Amino acid sequence: MPYPRTIAATSLLLFAVAHSAVSQTGRGTLTGSVLDAQGGVLQGAQITLSPGGASLVSDSTGQFAFTGLSAGQYAVTISYVGFKTSTQQMTVNAGQSVRVSATLAVASNTQQVDVYTGREGGEAESVNRTFNADNIINVLPADIITSLPNANVADAIGRLASVTLERDEGEGKYVQVRGTEPRLTNTTIDGVNIASAETVRQVKLDIIPADLVESVQINKTLQANMEGDGIGGSVDLRTKSAVDRPTAYLESTGGYTPIIGGRPVYSFDGTLGRRFLEGKKLGILAGASYDWNGRGINDVEPGPIYLGGYDERDYRYYRNRFGVAGTVDYRFNETSSIYLKGLYALFHNYGDRWDYSQTTAFQADFSPAPGTGNVSFGAQIRRPVQDLGSIQLGGRHVIAQSLFSWDVESSVGRTRDKGYANASFAPTADSSLNNFTYSLDNSNPLVPRLTAQGVNIYDPSQYVYTGEEINNYYNPEVDLGFGGSLATSYTLGNHAGVIEVGGRFRNVHKFANQDDIYTVPAGDAPLLSSLVGDFTDPNYYSGSYKFGPTASFDKVSAYVAGNPQIADPNNPDVLGSNFDFNEKVSAGYVMNTINLNKFRIVGGLRFEETSDRDNGTTVPGAPNIANNGSYLSVLPSVSVRYGFTPSTGLRLVYGRGLSRPDFADLVSFATVSPGGVRTTSSIGNPNLKAEHADNFDVLYEQNLNGVGLLQAGGFYKRLTTPIVALNTTLSDGTIQSQPQNAGSAFDYGFEIAYQQHFTWLPGLLGGAGVSANYGYTSSRVTWPAQVLVTAPDGSTQLNIDRTDHPRLLRQAPHTWNLSPTYDRKRLSVRLGLSYNDANIFAYNYSDSNASGAFDPTTGSGGGFKGPNGDLYLNSHLQVDLQGTYRLPMGFTAVAYGLNLNNEVFGFYQGSNENPVQREFYKPTFGGGLRWSPRSNK
Repeated sequence: MPYPRTIAATSLLLFAVAHSAVSQTGRGTLTGSVLDAQGGVLQGAQITLSPGGASLVSDSTGQFAFTGLSAGQYAVTISYVGFKTSTQQMTVNAGQSVRVSATLAVASNTQQVDVYTGREGGEAESVNRTFNADNIINVLPADIITSLPNANVADAIGRLASVTLERDEGEGKYVQVRGTEPRLTNTTIDGVNIASAETVRQVKLDIIPADLVESVQINKTLQANMEGDGIGGSVDLRTKSAVDRPTAYLESTGGYTPIIGGRPVYSFDGTLGRRFLEGKKLGILAGASYDWNGRGINDVEPGPIYLGGYDERDYRYYRNRFGVAGTVDYRFNETSSIYLKGLYALFHNYGDRWDYSQTTAFQADFSPAPGTGNVSFGAQIRRPVQDLGSIQLGGRHVIAQSLFSWDVESSVGRTRDKGYANASFAPTADSSLNNFTYSLDNSNPLVPRLTAQGVNIYDPSQYVYTGEEINNYYNPEVDLGFGGSLATSYTLGNHAGVIEVGGRFRNVHKFANQDDIYTVPAGDAPLLSSLVGDFTDPNYYSGSYKFGPTASFDKVSAYVAGNPQIADPNNPDVLGSNFDFNEKVSAGYVMNTINLNKFRIVGGLRFEETSDRDNGTTVPGAPNIANNGSYLSVLPSVSVRYGFTPSTGLRLVYGRGLSRPDFADLVSFATVSPGGVRTTSSIGNPNLKAEHADNFDVLYEQNLNGVGLLQAGGFYKRLTTPIVALNTTLSDGTIQSQPQNAGSAFDYGFEIAYQQHFTWLPGLLGGAGVSANYGYTSSRVTWPAQVLVTAPDGSTQLNIDRTDHPRLLRQAPHTWNLSPTYDRKRLSVRLGLSYNDANIFAYNYSDSNASGAFDPTTGSGGGFKGPNGDLYLNSHLQVDLQGTYRLPMGFTAVAYGLNLNNEVFGFYQGSNENPVQREFYKPTFGGGLRWSPRSNK
C-alpha cells in the first residue's frame, strides 16, 4: 500500500520548506493567560494572531506563549465558546517578551456568570478543547467526571463515543476504543506512558479514583509528537496544577446497596492549592481521594449448562481505593518554568467468595443422565493489592524563537497478593451426594435450574474438608524515561507555522513471580458443619436459587494452623508464567504545523525502535525459546483541517500506529494443567510481532449555540499481523493455547456526538440540555491458513484452526450514550444511560464444530450459535442518575443512584441461550456534601 510512503515524503518536503523559511534574526515573544470574570481558568481557548494566522490553545492553567514573532503590531483574538470574543492590539519588539491578560465575559447578558461553574463549566471546556485540538479527541474535564457517580476513571471514559468497557466486579476496568481490544488502547499520564500493574500492556484503570485527575483526554488520532502506541486510541490522564486563583474543594458521600443483607459505600476527597511569592511564581497543589465499597455479587455460572452443570457463587467485597496527586511548579519568568508532578493510587480489591459447583452428564434428549450428578463446595478469600505511581520532572523554556520542553519521569505498577487462598470441600465417601440424579428445568435458558433428586446438596454435614490452595503472586513493572522537544516558529510568506523535533527514551523492566501451593489434611479432616460461618443470603439471585450455608475462612485457617498438612499428590505445586523481561523504546520525530488561510495542516514522521530482552524463566520444563531482538517502526501522520467558518470545519486524518504484544505473551514460559478430561497448556511466543495499523479518519464538526458541539465522522483501520490466541491439539492429546500473528484484519465504523444546552427555550425549559453519542463498528479477521506452533517439548506442527472471518475481539457493533441534563439556578441534574452491544471476549469456535446439531453426549457440534461458539460478553445498558443543589456558604448537596436498572454482567457462548456467567449487583443509592468557595458566587 503506497499511502504511508507518499504521505511521509510529502511531510518531509513540508519540513524542508519550513526549515528554509525560518529566519535567524531577532524575534520577540508574546505570552498571556485567559480567565473568566471571576478569575477562573479557561482551558482550551483559541488564541489567534493577525497577521500570519498563528494559533494556539490555552493550557490547563490558562497560559499560552507565541515564540519567534517578527517585531511589529499584532491583533490578538481570543475565543471561547459561551463567552464573548476578545481582540487586543499588542506591539512585539525584537528580543523582548510582551504579555497579554484576557478576561472574557459570558456571551449573553441574560445568563449569569456562575452558569459556567460546575458541570456546565466542564462542558464548555470540553467543547472548546475538542473543537480546537489539532487531532481528533474527546475530553472529560473533572467537573463532568464528577457529575455522575463514576467510581473510577474507566467508568467515566465509558460514556464517550465508540468506547466500551471491560468490567470487573461491577466497575469499568479496561477501556476499549473503536472496536479494538484493550491492548490496542494506550494509557499515558500527562502525555507519557505509565507502567501497567499486570502482565498485559493495558493499564487497569479501576485502580485510579475518578476525582483524582484534572481531566481525561482520549486521542482517537495520533500525531508524531505523541507516543506511537495506540491503534485504537490513547487515553491521557491530566494531573491538576495550581492556577492564579486559590483552589479549595472538599467532598464526602455515603450510600447503600441492598444486596447480601445490605452493604455500605462511602468516599472522601479534596483538593487544595494556590500560588505564592511575588508575581505568583510558585504554585503548589495537592489532592487526595479515598473510597470504600462494600460490594456484593450474586453470580450463577452455567458454563454452558449442557456442557456439564453450573456454579452458584456469592461474593462479599471490601473494595477500597486511595489516591494522591500533586504538582509543584515555578515560573522563573513569563518564558521559563519547571514543574514536578506526581500521582499514586492504591487499590485493595479484597473479598470473600463461596461457591457450590454442580456437575452432571447429559443424554441425547438433553436430560441429565441418571447417577452422574456431583457437587462440591469452595470457600475463598481474595486479598490482591494493586498500585500505580508516576512522577515527572519537566520544564518549558523559550530560547530565542523556539520553545524547548523536556521531562524526566518514572512510573511503577504492581500486583501482589496479601492472601489468596481457596478451601475445597467434597462429599464424604459414604454421602448420598456421590453420583446422584439431577433434573433440569431449562424453560428459561437464562436461569437454568438443576434440582437434586432425593438429596439435599446444602447439608453441611455431607461435606468434608479436602484441602487448600494458596496463591503467591508478585508482578511489578518499573519504567524510566526522558524526552525533549524543540518547537520553532516561522513564517512562510504570510503564513505562520511551527516545526518541532523531539525524541524520547523509555526503559521497561517487568517480571512476575507466581506459584500455587496445594495441601491436603494429613489425618482426619473436619466436616463443613464444624466450619460454618455466619454469612447467609436468603434472597440470593432474587430468590431464583437457594444458597448456603457457607464456611468461615477464619475457622478453616485456624484448623490448618493447628493440624498437619501434606502436599496434595493429585495437584503438584505449580509455578506459573514466571518471567523477567526488559524492553527499551527509543523514539525520534519531526512535525510541522502550518496555517494556510482556512487550512491547518499538521504533518509528521515518527521513528520508534523497540529492543526486547527475555532474561529467562524459572518454570521447570519451559521451552528454551527466548528470542531477544529489536525492530524499527516508521509512523507517518498527517492531518488537514478546513474551516468553512469559525464554527464549522472538516478534518481528514491519516496516521500509522502500533501496539506491542503483551509482556506475558512474549516470554518463553509454559504452564501445564493436567488432570480431568483433558490436559491443557499455555505457552508464550517470543516470535510474536507487533501489530501495526494504517488509520484513516474523516470528521465534520460544528459549534452550536448554547454551548454545544456536533461531530460526525467515519474511520477505517487496516491492521497487519494482528495477534490472536490459537488452540492446537498436540500429538499427546494436550490442548495448547498460544498467541500467534494472524493473517490480517480491518476495522471500520462511524460515530456521531451531539451536545447542547437549550438556553433559548422559554421559562423552566431553558435549563434543559442533552449530551448524546452513537458509534457503529465492524471488522473482519482473516485467519492464517497454517500456523507453525511449538509444543512444550520443542516439537513443531502446523495448525489450521478456523476458516471463517470473525470480528475483532471486544468489538461492540453498537454503542451509545444518552445523558439528558437540567441546570436551573442552584439545581443541576444529569441522567446517564450507557449501552455497549455484545462482543466477542475470546475466540472459542473452530471448524470442528461447524456442522451438525449440538450433541450433549459428546459436547460437540452446534455451529456458531451453539455452546461451542465464541465466548461473548453480554450487552450492557446501565442507568445512573445524579443531582446537585447549591447551598449557602459554598456547600453543595449531592444525591445519586448507580446502576438503577440492576443490569446483568456476564458471558455466553454462541448465543444468549448458552450463558456462561450471569451476575447482579443491585442499585446503589447515596448522597453527601461538597464544599468549595467557588460554588457560592
